[in-house]
Formats: sequence, C-alpha cells, structure tokens
Amino acid sequence: MVLGITMGCGTNPNVRVHRRPDGLIEVDGPLAGPFKNTEELAANACKIMTSQGGAAGGVHGSEYCALSYYSPDEGAFYLSYLSDFRDRLDTRNAKTCSMPQALNDPSHPDAIIIGGDHTHPHNIRFSPGDLSGTWNPARAVDKKTGRVFHRELYLLYLDGSGICRVFGYNYVTRIVSALREGQWVQIAQVYDDSGNIQMLEGKDWLP
Repeated sequence: MVLGITMGCGTNPNVRVHRRPDGLIEVDGPLAGPFKNTEELAANACKIMTSQGGAAGGVHGSEYCALSYYSPDEGAFYLSYLSDFRDRLDTRNAKTCSMPQALNDPSHPDAIIIGGDHTHPHNIRFSPGDLSGTWNPARAVDKKTGRVFHRELYLLYLDGSGICRVFGYNYVTRIVSALREGQWVQIAQVYDDSGNIQMLEGKDWLP
C-alpha cells in the first residue's frame, strides 16, 4: 500500500490517515464505539476530537476531521480515526481540514458511512462553506433492513467553560440541529446554495 504524508504521524496516535493511489483520503477505524445512536456517537466524538492538540486552541488552533459510520450487523455506530490533512493553508480566521472520503475498517466490512465530523477551534457556528457543501449521495441505505440514513456533518466545539457543543447539518433536509441534553433540537434552516441560514423561531446557537 502506498501511503501519503500524514501530518502529525508519530505524535498523535489518533491520527491515522493516508491518501490512496486513486487520490481519496482514507482513515482507519474504529477509534471509538459501538454507540447505540447518533446522539451518543456525536457526544463522544466531541469529547474525543476536541481533546486533540490544537483542537480547542482558538485562533491559533487547528481542525480535525473524521467519519461517522454504522454497522448493520451490530446495529451500532462508530467513529473513525482522525485526519489532519488540509486542502489549503489555515489563516487566523479560517481553519480547515479535508474530509476523508473512504474508510478502512476490516472489522466492519458492512460499514455504511453516515457522515463527517470536524472540530472548530475558534467558532461555535458552521461556516457558510460548511453549509454550502454537498455529500453525494446524500442518502445511504442499509440493504439488510431498508433503513435510510441522511448523511450529516457534525461540528464539534469546546467552549471556554469546558462544555462540548455539538451541531449537525443534514444534507437532505438542510436543517441545522444542536445536541442538547442528549437530544437533537432543530435550530435553523439553510435556505440557499451559499450556506446562509435562517434561525427557527425562538432558537439560537446556544440554549
């Protein structure tokens, strides 16, 4: 197997990523799981991913990306190892990581990728770039049961009081939700292809 250069390799055992010969970014798995639902998955992903070096470093920090996936045979959700690949250089106000497109988990050959996870070191909100992106296809089907998953993007942010804030963007419905007290709460709707949002009545980024 031909490995690409892995930023942070040898210093962070949770970063396991390479670029395949076909150009796709691939991460290993699983880093964490099994989890019984996406709420449990996202809450644990936030704790794990925001604890990485620089992930909560403010304007001097950096982003990490990972994949969320589901095993039909186990009926459980998993978090992949992390990627710190970037498709462009960070600036003081803009942090990036390149979302992996492939998963290497021999222990779960039935894995269905249901979305991506990324940290924000300095901003609690999705960026317009986050919300103007697409995931093709936006739906994934468990052929065993017929269950349909809407692929999502999770934003993970550790605030100054030590609370892990989790937000999800549904690529099908274009709804933004916040994880609050173990439940997803819809807070906003993306209304155009530029990633602009309208907050739902009485909702905001914080409770």
